[in-house]
Amino acid sequence: MKFVAAALLLGGSMMATPALAADALSIETNLKFLEDNKKMKGVITRPSGLEFRIIQNGYGKRPQPTDTVKVYYTGKMINGVIFDGTSPGLPASFKLTSGLIQGWIEALLLMREGDHWQLVIPPNLGYGVRGSQDGSIPPNQTLIFDLKLLETTPAPRRGDKDYRPDPSEKEEQ
Repeated sequence: MKFVAAALLLGGSMMATPALAADALSIETNLKFLEDNKKMKGVITRPSGLEFRIIQNGYGKRPQPTDTVKVYYTGKMINGVIFDGTSPGLPASFKLTSGLIQGWIEALLLMREGDHWQLVIPPNLGYGVRGSQDGSIPPNQTLIFDLKLLETTPAPRRGDKDYRPDPSEKEEQ
């Protein structure tokens, strides 16, 4: 199992038999992966349990909670199965307030434009006991993301051309 964790941390992929793949997705194996990962050189562990390693430092702006971010990313489980990601030249844009998993929100609020990080997100900051809605991520999975923050765009403010009121906002009197 140490070989699996080391190969994945180094960005390798593995072919696994169904039995090995099922074992790699057990709660115990996910917890062990988190424990082993936090001991790796350069890994920072936040109080929430989010683990990250800085691959490249950026020097741009930090996103604010209401901003939209443009990113490149690849998401995989600890068994190496890639479940989502962007294609080269086709970044994705997300509003930080629009359904992102908590681990992403926490990391993005710490990042600067140009940062490239590897995130290891424990289940409670990912899809938790339910797993993903589409079933591609089983319950209680530790998620690994290669995430590069390209750009952050502030949300339009009242009076801006693109402003759309948030239904939860109170109208100023």
